[in-house]
Amino acid sequence: MAYDVLYIDHGNLESNNNFETLKQKVPYAVKQQEQIKTNPFWTVSSFADTSNFDFTWKPHIYEKNFKHCGKNQYGLADNGIVLQQNQNADLHINEHLKIQRLRKHEIFYVDTGSNTNFLQQLQETHNIKQTRFFDSWQKVAKRCANKMESEYCWIVPSDVDPNTIDFTWYPDFWETNYLHIFGSKWQMNSGVMFVHKDWLHDTNEFKYRNDFVVRGDSNAYDKFFLDFFDNNSKFSFKTFNTKVSMVRFFDNHLDTIKRLVEKSKTKYFWVLSGNCNYENFDFAWAPDEETYDHLHVFPSNNQVYGDTFFIDKHSFAIKSKDLVNFKHYETINFNKQQHVKRLGYDEFVIQNYNFAKAIKNSYQQSKTKYFWLTTSLAKEVDFKYDFAPDYWSPATIYTFGPDNDVMLVPKESGTWIHEQVYDYPHIQKRSNVATERTPMDVIFISYDEPNAEKHWQMLKDKCPRAKRVDKVKGQTEAYHAAANLSETEWFYAVFAKHEPIDSFHYDWQPDRLKSPCHYIFNGINEINKLEYGHSGVILYEKNLVLQTTDPGLDFTLSAKHDVVPIVSAINRFAYTPLMAWRTAFRECIKLKYDVDTTGDIEQKYRLKVWCSEGEGTNAEWCMRGANDAVEYMDSVDSNMDDLKKSYDFDWLINYFTNKYGEVND
Repeated sequence: MAYDVLYIDHGNLESNNNFETLKQKVPYAVKQQEQIKTNPFWTVSSFADTSNFDFTWKPHIYEKNFKHCGKNQYGLADNGIVLQQNQNADLHINEHLKIQRLRKHEIFYVDTGSNTNFLQQLQETHNIKQTRFFDSWQKVAKRCANKMESEYCWIVPSDVDPNTIDFTWYPDFWETNYLHIFGSKWQMNSGVMFVHKDWLHDTNEFKYRNDFVVRGDSNAYDKFFLDFFDNNSKFSFKTFNTKVSMVRFFDNHLDTIKRLVEKSKTKYFWVLSGNCNYENFDFAWAPDEETYDHLHVFPSNNQVYGDTFFIDKHSFAIKSKDLVNFKHYETINFNKQQHVKRLGYDEFVIQNYNFAKAIKNSYQQSKTKYFWLTTSLAKEVDFKYDFAPDYWSPATIYTFGPDNDVMLVPKESGTWIHEQVYDYPHIQKRSNVATERTPMDVIFISYDEPNAEKHWQMLKDKCPRAKRVDKVKGQTEAYHAAANLSETEWFYAVFAKHEPIDSFHYDWQPDRLKSPCHYIFNGINEINKLEYGHSGVILYEKNLVLQTTDPGLDFTLSAKHDVVPIVSAINRFAYTPLMAWRTAFRECIKLKYDVDTTGDIEQKYRLKVWCSEGEGTNAEWCMRGANDAVEYMDSVDSNMDDLKKSYDFDWLINYFTNKYGEVND
């Protein structure tokens, strides 16, 4: 004997049609309990889908006195169809009873300020009531629960894809007093909620569900693509599978986004970069409720100050009104859920260390906003050219360690640079190791110095890679010989008078951001203890050495040069009276010339010390040479042709001999 069927009308839209469908299958189905004659009997909710249900099913004889409830596809106890007893009975949740529910429901469609791409679709299949988001999703749920006309309803935000919502879902029937909240891949609360009228008894009760995962609508919010008018932008634009609007990048992100606030037709909008690959990026992403009004930024490679933004336009308009530095924005959420791959940049390789010249020559050739610049003279390590520059700040030149032989250069820097990379105002030196350090050659230069062999051996013991130039007549010729011997772009010139010191290791590297120049290290004067660039080790730039064919008073100072305040050697120049006098005479010619032409106080002090202070062997000859230099300059009225004679060692010997005769060592 079949059991009677009692149909319970919950006031849902399809209730009457559903009853007629049930009657066709079970003609004895009724709506009034007084008409029920059997015990047990079936109760059928107007939300239940009875098309595949077997009403001939009967419980096992040992379970005939139980109240039987089935399960839905999620394994949840569903009372949509129940085998009831007239008397009180224990509940048995029966695995054999498969409960399905209708798909058409009362739905509150919540306008989140997005495009309403799925509204028409929902209106065709559901009873839609429209409302808007205000304050919080809990308040939205309360408002909808108070307005719903059926036993339960669904809340669907306008920024989700309803095709990913299973409207046949129903909770364990004893949990209808909860607000059931469904998450997305990215949110704990996607805004999709199941609300039963029982929840109104205590609206503090809620549960987060993962029975199915809601997906956002990837076209919910406006998207603006920043075009840099380069090859990367052309490639990037092809990586989208969604609608985007192309706009011009204005110098920096802050100013660009300010302009886009007025363009956006949706409450939120995306800002996307022409320097990124978006092939695997999920634009269905949406923020959690707590961060709705934040500025959301997604990293580009490992750059947290990325190029991909999700923005609340009303909040941004207020918070950015007087903002100057984008990094000082009040509420930034550095998102870690997704990252974007920054596209690569053009690469240029030079055969020298003149990076400033290379930038001037390369910036117009680059087809990308930035370009990599490296030198073939540096040996690369396992360096990945994936650094993503920070576009939140002014365009910056980034250099990579240990010696800045790898640079990432913005095109716009090319118009700034004239002589050195430092002409550009925005430079950041990174600690990332990009190359192995290449030591510069060390070349010992000697002529007739009595202490030459001793110092040469000391240098070889300390620095086995040292080479030697010996007995080359003429200072310019000796320097050129050293430059031709060098296999590196710079070389350390160590002179025969230099006694090496333990603390100097011949491993200092030239500054790649400067234009090529000579570097002068400090030396210690053995007689008067002055410590400055005179008779210190010099790191010569070989090309400048070879280009200097007609030097002025000093060979080194005749080309671009800089001073490095590191002590490099002790200057043992007073082995003989002639050496002491000659060294002092030459140096003080240059000091006196500086004092007379520039009035430099420091040079004036040094000249005074040379002329009046000294101790040790041949100290007197050192002071004589200094004073003779001052006297000579006055006698020739500082005529440059006469002063340049001091550069010639033969002239110096003749001058000394004529003045003092033969002097024994």
